[in-house]
Amino acid sequence: MSRQLGASTFAFAWRESALDALRRLQALGLHGFDVILAPGHCWPDELPAEARARLARSVAAEGIRIDSLNFPALDLNLASCIPEVRAYAVARYRDALTLGAELGVRGVVAVPGRVSALAGPSADETERWLEDSVGELLAVAEQTDASLFLELHPQSPIPTVDALDRFVTRFDDPRLRVAYDVANAEFVSEDHRAALGRLASRLGQVHLSDASAARWAHDRIGRGTVDFPAVLRALDEIGFDGACILEVVTPTPVPDIVASRKALEKASRPRPPAAGAATLPLVDDADRTG
Repeated sequence: MSRQLGASTFAFAWRESALDALRRLQALGLHGFDVILAPGHCWPDELPAEARARLARSVAAEGIRIDSLNFPALDLNLASCIPEVRAYAVARYRDALTLGAELGVRGVVAVPGRVSALAGPSADETERWLEDSVGELLAVAEQTDASLFLELHPQSPIPTVDALDRFVTRFDDPRLRVAYDVANAEFVSEDHRAALGRLASRLGQVHLSDASAARWAHDRIGRGTVDFPAVLRALDEIGFDGACILEVVTPTPVPDIVASRKALEKASRPRPPAAGAATLPLVDDADRTG
């Protein structure tokens, strides 16, 4: 696989520091990382100025490139009907954008809110609250010279490519990009080639793991139904040169990430001709005349 491949620290978030996880991932030959923001792993409030400077020096000295920071988003909701909840979420993402600027990070991934699966406010109201939150964050992104990557996510009020694309288009802001998560897209039955083609001009990051329409997961590649050859061909067709992030969330991250990388390499190989397809004739040595 010729494109540069990175990884998420998600599977390491509750077991070791982000720097230790980054070192392990870089040792696997991966470059360009999505760092999860979680207490004990990498959390802005646990990193005073000297600790931030030390972390920045370490990643620079070791050639570790962090592409993005990313909250697990369990406790954050940019589209909440409660103003105080939205304000808290915006403040945390503001912290992430500030930390990212100190670490030389390209952007911050944001799940665009959460909605109840049972009942909730109207879709128009929810999107208006989300729009206000995103507008505030884009002002911070401009100050910190960063991008905001809105992630395609099945639990958000804009869970499909159509909804996400329409929402992002409202802003006409080059700092607002899309993080296309193939596992999330598979769960909501997106056509990956069509989706990536539609998002091409706004695509900032791609997250790679496996899932199915019947089961939402971020599995090792090969354990779901995502058509990775089609995904990789689509990325080639649109000329995507941004970060491709292995976001494999599993109790055994290292072997599963290694296996996923091998699966991607296999998926990127040219397909053999279909049975019955015309091929060039083979010439036997005995038939050669010169």
